[in-house]
Amino acid sequence: MPIKITEKQLKRMNKILNEAPPIDYGDRPERMDPDLENKLGRGDFPGAGNKSFPSVDPEGVANTFEELVASKRFKDVVDTVKRYTGVEEVSQNSFQNLGQMMMGAFSKIQQIESENKEELQDLSVRIVKEYLAIPDDAFQYEVKLKGLGDIDQEGMQMKPNQNQSEEQKQNAAEEAVEEFEDFDIEKEKRRFMNMLMQGAAKKGHYLYHMVAEELGDIHPDLLNLYGVMMSINDLVYWIMPDQAVMKQAEGGEGMGGKEEIDPDTDPPTIKVEGVAFPILVHELIKGVMEVLGTQGLPDDPRHAEMVMDSEDTLTAEVWDLRLGPVIWEKFREAYPKNIMEGEFVEVQNYLFSEFARMDSNEFFELAKKILSGSEEGRSELVRIVDGIIKEMGSEGEERDDYEMPGYKDTMDSLDKLTIFGDETEPTPKSTSEPVYYDMDDILGKIFDDGMDSLTKGEKDFLMNQGKS
Repeated sequence: MPIKITEKQLKRMNKILNEAPPIDYGDRPERMDPDLENKLGRGDFPGAGNKSFPSVDPEGVANTFEELVASKRFKDVVDTVKRYTGVEEVSQNSFQNLGQMMMGAFSKIQQIESENKEELQDLSVRIVKEYLAIPDDAFQYEVKLKGLGDIDQEGMQMKPNQNQSEEQKQNAAEEAVEEFEDFDIEKEKRRFMNMLMQGAAKKGHYLYHMVAEELGDIHPDLLNLYGVMMSINDLVYWIMPDQAVMKQAEGGEGMGGKEEIDPDTDPPTIKVEGVAFPILVHELIKGVMEVLGTQGLPDDPRHAEMVMDSEDTLTAEVWDLRLGPVIWEKFREAYPKNIMEGEFVEVQNYLFSEFARMDSNEFFELAKKILSGSEEGRSELVRIVDGIIKEMGSEGEERDDYEMPGYKDTMDSLDKLTIFGDETEPTPKSTSEPVYYDMDDILGKIFDDGMDSLTKGEKDFLMNQGKS
């Protein structure tokens, strides 16, 4: 007896058969790991469907915002690998050769860096402080450049509840909700904040271009070696089976770096270890962003710990590394232009913390507006910046309830800032429009098209940022 198919069922089958794949590869031959693509399509990963994510154009290839982000990031990573390695096509067949190139570059890097550890450790702190406009007295730093396999795993939070059964995990989650009614919503907020923080740190991998001259003096091949190593390392997250990536991460195999914050010192101490200079920079940025972002956690210490135990896992971190850079890019694109350089740049730190500490509902609504690229989102950030400046006082006085851990006398220059109105551009003092340079935009151009894509003004700005 033939199976009868209803018109409704037929339409559904046709939809499934004709539905575009979730990842937009365009006309490119490169493909990410199939299991990874399937997880993106199913929403089977930490952060999927986060309340901060906007809807996407139904006419596009990607069905969700996460798939759209993954499509862009994968293309960016592939293009960067091609540029640094000279490989014309990135495929499973070429991956073995790429892996050998990465290890060859890393071996040379280790040899060069082992003879210049102190200089590189100091240099990593310097460029992060300059890039993020961190005052000299905001933090203390302990930075250690180490060999592969020498990273101290003590204190590392691998997976808080990895030894618990599924039933035990479920019971713990239910108990958390009973004790803390906003537990689920605060988890989603922390998940998004972790994406932002990890994305910001990941972008820092290419900050070594700020100090190209100093690194060239150490060894003329160092910049290109960093590019080969870091670009292929980024690719691993996309074309290696997800299970293999997670297994290596959970086992600590080849761990490249770690960071932790000691809040009991005055000022707080950011402690980082890394197997290469770009990784030190990554961990330092992550440490700074973690301090700024902690204002988004619940006020109750126990509740804050419950949220972090739930979300700050290695499994989630791997996905933050995949999707975070593009999310951070979109977030930064909405910043008012006149806080992107010079004496204005420090305000970015306060803006980030102000965003983190917003009420959850307001937080998610604003995040959606920002990520969708709406003018309303940009305008709201302008108003937040305006409020920060006004609350600091006309003479740059700090609010007692707004001081960052370790920040003292950080807002002395705020009285020099123009109070923002409805426009993101400052009122020009002359007939010529002022030129603003954004470090992240410049690094993005380098990432996509190389140093030759920069204008003279952008190159001068980049080099000036790297000078003490």
